[in-house]
Amino acid sequence: MDKQELAQLQSLRGMPPNEIVLRKLLGCRGMCELWLASHPSVPFTFMVKYGIQTEAENTYLFGQFEREFESSQTLMNNGIIDCTAAIVDFDVDSTGHPYLYEEYVLSMTLARLMPQKHDWTFVRELLRKLAVALTSVHSVGIVHRDIKPTNILLDTHGEIRLIDFALATIDGHWHRYQPEGIAIGTPLYMSPAQAYGRKNMLTSASDWYSVGIILYEWMTGNVPFQGATASDTLYMHCFTPAPMPVNHNIINAPKELPEICQMLLCKEPNARLSAVRYFKQLLNKT
Repeated sequence: MDKQELAQLQSLRGMPPNEIVLRKLLGCRGMCELWLASHPSVPFTFMVKYGIQTEAENTYLFGQFEREFESSQTLMNNGIIDCTAAIVDFDVDSTGHPYLYEEYVLSMTLARLMPQKHDWTFVRELLRKLAVALTSVHSVGIVHRDIKPTNILLDTHGEIRLIDFALATIDGHWHRYQPEGIAIGTPLYMSPAQAYGRKNMLTSASDWYSVGIILYEWMTGNVPFQGATASDTLYMHCFTPAPMPVNHNIINAPKELPEICQMLLCKEPNARLSAVRYFKQLLNKT
């Protein structure tokens, strides 16, 4: 989305939902409905995200909507408009249901690509763009906290977009309705810090751990940690050493890729951040 399109989308601010035309239900995600929508003031379709429950019924859901909007505003206020889907308004409708007006990105998720075999040249470029996007997010104090294949989009221009910042921290702060000490996220991709549920342990290293999980899964076809229950999986993230991945799916992968992947899955955050430097160097090597 360029600056002109963003300005057009921002004209929706303050527009009540009953003036928006809902064209097509794109699907449901958690406690939300995603609609393709239009309005005469905007010359392209956009997306409306509706909460199924009201703020009074589910304050946690309301907080997630609020945090998505806050994250998007933080990025846009810092001139970052190309690594996510822009959200231009957040409010509640006349019945108390929260909603967002959001850029619609025609895309596919990384989850659709990963089961297929790809050459390292293709994979390297996607991972490089993912690393750039994630670094931009971290540069303004945001930790995503739910990096996973379904939250990584590849748009029609071949660019990476990160979506769903509902769990993000901004400058170390969780959204106001989230309690501390509870593990919240997607268990298969959660870092040890998330598994502990401790705010003071959460840094950008948490997101890079999730990238390590994605890389491992792309190489092997399986995630490195999966217990019989979510609690078992979280325990493994905290205490089970990361296995060395055996590459089956990335053709012509560099020989150091398995070791770097294992380093990204280190339990110790500072050691993990050291691994990120090697990872970026590998991605920038032609």
